[in-house]
Amino acid sequence: MIKSLLSLTHSLWFIIAGIFGVGFVIAFHELGHFLVAKLFGMRVQKFSIGFGPNIIHKKIGQTEFSISAIPLGGHNDFSSPEGKEHDEFSLIARPYYQKLLVIVGGITFNIILAYMIFTLLFMAGMPSSPMLPDNSLPIISKIEPNSSAEKAGLQVGDTILAINGQAINNKTKQLLETIQSLPDQEATLLVERQNKSETAIITFGSREHSGKILGVMGAYFTPTALLGKPILEAIREGVSLTNKYLVNTFYALKQIISSCDTSNLLGPIRIFAATSKGAEQGIKIFLLFLAIISINLAILNLVPLPILDGGQILFYTIEAIVSRPIPDRVREYIFIGTWIGFILLTIYLTGQDIMRLAGHYLQPIVKFFGL
Repeated sequence: MIKSLLSLTHSLWFIIAGIFGVGFVIAFHELGHFLVAKLFGMRVQKFSIGFGPNIIHKKIGQTEFSISAIPLGGHNDFSSPEGKEHDEFSLIARPYYQKLLVIVGGITFNIILAYMIFTLLFMAGMPSSPMLPDNSLPIISKIEPNSSAEKAGLQVGDTILAINGQAINNKTKQLLETIQSLPDQEATLLVERQNKSETAIITFGSREHSGKILGVMGAYFTPTALLGKPILEAIREGVSLTNKYLVNTFYALKQIISSCDTSNLLGPIRIFAATSKGAEQGIKIFLLFLAIISINLAILNLVPLPILDGGQILFYTIEAIVSRPIPDRVREYIFIGTWIGFILLTIYLTGQDIMRLAGHYLQPIVKFFGL
């Protein structure tokens, strides 16, 4: 009983860490909006993180700061005091470029946070993680069914030494780049299996990514940790890895929107579960998760929906073109409609999360009711 209680308490701490980790990323995003607005001397009536009961509530200067119990979402209130007309200190009265910079400030801060975290991780030593395929050994750890690797007779534990006579030299990044350059082409692999060298003929598959056709083999490689790097090299690697994640996340979101396929989208439960699991695996993996979440939040906010930064950018751009504000009633209806759609999507993704995480246990119940 005591052992179970300790295990539950242990897990609870990591869940709390995951929740506060996501909350920190959101708070950093909102801080970007806040600081840029203050830089231009704008009024910020409220800086709020989360929803539900207030945990912290304090007014400093003109701004009321609050942190609520559930750190999902956040906002800055740039409106004028109730009953007063918009004056020179309000966001709505400012030039278009200032509005744009304030809105973009949140996205920029999320990218800066990712740069900082990845640089720190490269300085301290990047952890072993399947989320970093370039930081792997060319040793096969998993093979997808019906993939090129399986058809070529490759096995888990095989070490790929060369492709078409080109030595890999224990660098998975070089291996992946070579595979990607050979879509739908046949190649000869030199493989080490049980301390013996063997040759395998493989025909790579292909997939579209970032507008390019890339070769794939359907195999995963053994992740490995990296030693710490000098600060300048760490900065260079951190910026490069962040940029790579930004491009990949952008095209992944584009693919999801164009195909209307939500199967790869994470709902709130899986986001918290993944972040909590990252916290359990150590501070480095936890920071890695936060950097990836920060990048995803930055890209997601580019979507032109009124409840996201991209929607606000669209509104202010339209107003700048037509030289007049969009009527408040129109804004309100669009905003409410978008929120309803967003809530329905969140409910759907939450149900999808529950089925993925607990579907094995729920399946008998679903069958019983004939659903």
